[in-house]
Amino acid sequence: MKLYKFSTSHIVFGNKARQRLLLGVSEVKKAGVLTLGPQGRNVIIESETGNHRSTKDGVTVVKNVMMKDRLSEMGAAMIRQSSSQTNKFAGDGTTTSALIAANIFEIGQKYVQAGHNPIYITRGLKEAKNKVLEYLEEIKTTEIDDQLLYNVAKVSSNYDDNLTNIVFKAIKEIGVNGIVTIEPGGTDSVIQIQQGIQILRGFMHEKFADKGTIKCILHYPFILTSKEPILQIKQILPILELVKNTNSPLFIIASDISEEVMSQLLYNHTKDIIKVCAITIPGMGQQFSNDLIDDFSILCNSQSVENVQSVKQLSQLGRAVKIEVSNTETMIIGTSPDEQEIENRKNLIKNQLENSNNYSAQTLKDRLIRFDGRTAIVYIGGKSEIEMHENRDKLVDSLNATKSTLKNGILPGGGTALLHASKLLDYLQIDPEYQLGVQLLQKTLRQPIKQLCRNAGINEGQIIQALLEETDYNIGFDQKRSCFGNMIDLGVIDSFAVVKHSLLDGVSLGSMLLSTEAAIVLDKNYTPTALNKYKKEAF
Repeated sequence: MKLYKFSTSHIVFGNKARQRLLLGVSEVKKAGVLTLGPQGRNVIIESETGNHRSTKDGVTVVKNVMMKDRLSEMGAAMIRQSSSQTNKFAGDGTTTSALIAANIFEIGQKYVQAGHNPIYITRGLKEAKNKVLEYLEEIKTTEIDDQLLYNVAKVSSNYDDNLTNIVFKAIKEIGVNGIVTIEPGGTDSVIQIQQGIQILRGFMHEKFADKGTIKCILHYPFILTSKEPILQIKQILPILELVKNTNSPLFIIASDISEEVMSQLLYNHTKDIIKVCAITIPGMGQQFSNDLIDDFSILCNSQSVENVQSVKQLSQLGRAVKIEVSNTETMIIGTSPDEQEIENRKNLIKNQLENSNNYSAQTLKDRLIRFDGRTAIVYIGGKSEIEMHENRDKLVDSLNATKSTLKNGILPGGGTALLHASKLLDYLQIDPEYQLGVQLLQKTLRQPIKQLCRNAGINEGQIIQALLEETDYNIGFDQKRSCFGNMIDLGVIDSFAVVKHSLLDGVSLGSMLLSTEAAIVLDKNYTPTALNKYKKEAF
């Protein structure tokens, strides 16, 4: 279905272009920042299906603001894209990113209208941004204990105790590289921990996907792991018959599968003769492929076969609770491997790692991580679908921020780090022509804490003045408790990566918008897509 029918285009120049872009940017910002912080407000989003949604998740709000005016919509779309970029790399911070970009554009546009050169302003912004990033690197904390980790999860979940406990348990049980699957649940949110394997290989044809979806889901399948290429259907006919008699699906991991065999498997699958799906594990040489298949056979508790026709019994096949296959990856959940075999395999890989070069070392490390892989399944709850969606948003924010914290460290939260960083810009030695850009970023860095205070119904003037006079960079203002204090001790913490990418993406977009001198707008008719009901996601 074509969503857009393009016709003619027209060009808007200079101030007129920026003003219309600014309208879209400002509207997105005004809606998004309402959700910021522990005292953030709810935003209700209308749905075309009638299932309206209430959320305090900034990225969800930002994604749903669309403008009627085409040029204003371009501005709104750029904020949405930038926020998504922040979310992709940092897992959170989308609202702060949008706030920074919009503030730079709003104030910077006034400077440009007054006759200042936008190129000089953006150069000043760049110099100031680099100075702030250096400062944030210096003050971040990388030693993360359990209490700090718990506090990050709590702040990012908007102080929801149940979701905080779920995220904390997930990270402690499965590690930062583990897979978390989110599915609809009952009234309360609960978590289950299972053995899980992620393989970055997907099915070989889209028709393996279940009808109306983009994934093939196999419940309680048997698993065949074969180092022998499967080139003729007669090699696996006995196995297909064996599994078919149990009314169970079959999942195949092989070094190679011919087009002939794949088409036969696809025929059986689409005709509901036997539900089957297969992936191949090509590698850098036959030995590499065989090593991976041996790994998967141990993890799936299946026999790693070198002759497929030697498989005569179901006991030679592995089992799993569920397998999900997309066109890019496979997730195997709920296997029952032999713990001693896993330990032996890990020791073998560790010995190889000690004698490896840099090139092969990373591959061995990735294989080792897979043996520690476990999956957390979170059944997200709520008294209504609206509440379920809101809880899902908070869970994802908390999960992403917690993972980011373990990888990158933390900063004092509540807008504190950026506020203290803004004071350094008073002493930045720079070309006078670029000074206006430095001043612009300085004002912008104070906006997050201002907005947090406003959302909490607190007058920000005296608070900001007191913090500007404070010499300890950990001292900030806790909007939830309405008190000053050491933010790390109070548990008000931000992930370093979240703050960093909010700043990078916000300054980048704000600078680009500010230096825009023309916009080409396509006239088009828009047909909205039907919204799918929330089903499931994995992080």
